[in-house]
Amino acid sequence: MPSDFRPLFLLLLVASAYGQTPPVVESAYDQLWSKALFYKGSKDTWLQELRFTGREQFDWYSFGNGDAHASGWANRRSRVGLKGQFLQDWYFSMELDFNLGAPHPLFNKVTDAYVRWAPDAERNWTLGRQGVRFTLDGSTSSLVLPTIDRSAISNNIGMIEESVPGLSFEGDRGKWFYRAGLFTAGTADEYFGKFNAGRLAFVSTGWHFDEQWGLQKAFVRFDYLNLSDDSQNATGFPQAFCRNNHQAFSLSGQFTQGPWTLNLDACASEGQGAQSDLHGFEFEPIYNLNSDWQLVFRYTYLASKLNNGIYSIRYDSWVTAGRGDRYQEYYFGLNRYFYGHKLKWMLAVEHAAMHDRLADGGAYDGWGFTSGFRVSW
Repeated sequence: MPSDFRPLFLLLLVASAYGQTPPVVESAYDQLWSKALFYKGSKDTWLQELRFTGREQFDWYSFGNGDAHASGWANRRSRVGLKGQFLQDWYFSMELDFNLGAPHPLFNKVTDAYVRWAPDAERNWTLGRQGVRFTLDGSTSSLVLPTIDRSAISNNIGMIEESVPGLSFEGDRGKWFYRAGLFTAGTADEYFGKFNAGRLAFVSTGWHFDEQWGLQKAFVRFDYLNLSDDSQNATGFPQAFCRNNHQAFSLSGQFTQGPWTLNLDACASEGQGAQSDLHGFEFEPIYNLNSDWQLVFRYTYLASKLNNGIYSIRYDSWVTAGRGDRYQEYYFGLNRYFYGHKLKWMLAVEHAAMHDRLADGGAYDGWGFTSGFRVSW
């Protein structure tokens, strides 16, 4: 090669090297989590995918109300199961929850047990034990919840159990999304409960406004729940499927732009039997410092028409077990994401106040501290 062309030749070699796409290198997390995929087939085989699923969530907590105090370790959720896709349009999920913190007995309950037919985005039918997804927190899986616990609104107006046996239909059509279902409100047990009480009807619809409002993500959703009257409603073990609300409403929204996300939820319910009417709202701004660190604030307000109509959320109730008629909570959280929501550490400082008109042991005014670890696959 003539010497005059050598510099040009070297320049072309360097340019071509920079123009090539570098190979994708899997992280140690990617390699470890990929082990949960047992089988990956093609669309021509009857089984397309089989995956091992699970989660482990535990907290260290310290809460106080005057002279009363509770602290220690809590095993929140220990679940394992299988999830798969078959015959292209069919899906299934089976997940079990275990009492690792107090294994007497070890098995706690079935959490997911359903089959889904999803031929396209507009038609998804699901039969079995599944999430009802009422209220904003209630429709958010514990896998991706930005707070240690769901709010008092979800605990009192929403569902008590994350999953309930029933039949649901859902889909997306452009900017519009929808969901409807019929579920049991019978006596709960570790499996599918007894279909011996009222029926729970649920309808939800919403619209994505991101393009109209110039945001990365924006939607508003309306949920409606109706429960027929029966003496066996809201009973069972380990806990009832739902509260005994004749009907309940939730108007919620989520808005994201840049590092900011704002979650809003306004709810009301009409009780039946001994269940009081309730109303409240939740305000939750979230700020991402970067891809690893996140700040969360939540304010919750909830009021009851009758005395003792409100239950405190988890750790508050371990300090003071009574109920009240007006509840407020201020939640300050810091989250550290190591592998997205699949591996994260959560820190929370909370102040809650429960007003108790009857003064029969439900009053609460105290601070709490929680450090939680979450892993899922």
